[in-house]
Amino acid sequence: MRTFFIVFLCLINLCFFSQNKNDRILSNEIPEIGIRLELKNFYLESNRFRIQEIKPYLKLSENFKIGIGYCWLKKNNNYFEDSSLISFSSSDFFVSKHWTLSNIFFAETTLDFGLGKIKSTQINNETYKGIYSFLEPALILNYEGFNFFSLGLGSGIRITRSDRSVLSNSLTLPTVILRFSFKLLEIYNHFFITSNSSLYLQYDRRV
Repeated sequence: MRTFFIVFLCLINLCFFSQNKNDRILSNEIPEIGIRLELKNFYLESNRFRIQEIKPYLKLSENFKIGIGYCWLKKNNNYFEDSSLISFSSSDFFVSKHWTLSNIFFAETTLDFGLGKIKSTQINNETYKGIYSFLEPALILNYEGFNFFSLGLGSGIRITRSDRSVLSNSLTLPTVILRFSFKLLEIYNHFFITSNSSLYLQYDRRV
């Protein structure tokens, strides 16, 4: 996970602090930076599971974003047929493209790739560990009628590869996705660079 965040910070450094403007990866304008919090729900053996994800991102152009993140599933309280509880965690990388539908709605397709570890715990407290990886395409409808954040709802299919000696069930399943995205650049502009914020009115004393 640390490696992914180091790469992301290096990319931001190149965007903002390159001395030669011609060498910049992005345009001369400050790129949009944000962070996404996502909940991905799925059902397995009639039990509901909730994957939690935190994903900082960088907007490369008007319609494309890239980002990294970390996702995890806490140990569930329901035993499977093979008498095991599962938990997993992984780092992931994603790319996305969006289409504007109206002033406050846009649709977005995303492709996530993750790699991490999975663990199962038996009734007798024996534990088994293995490798966990996934590829997840998704389609999400987003509402951005708020100043500092947007909300999203969508669905995806998490195509998973994991060690079957850890868990006999297949974790390749559809997911229902709830997304909460912070607009970090707009938050920064609003509180620190008032002249750049679109939120201030003409007669606001701070402008």
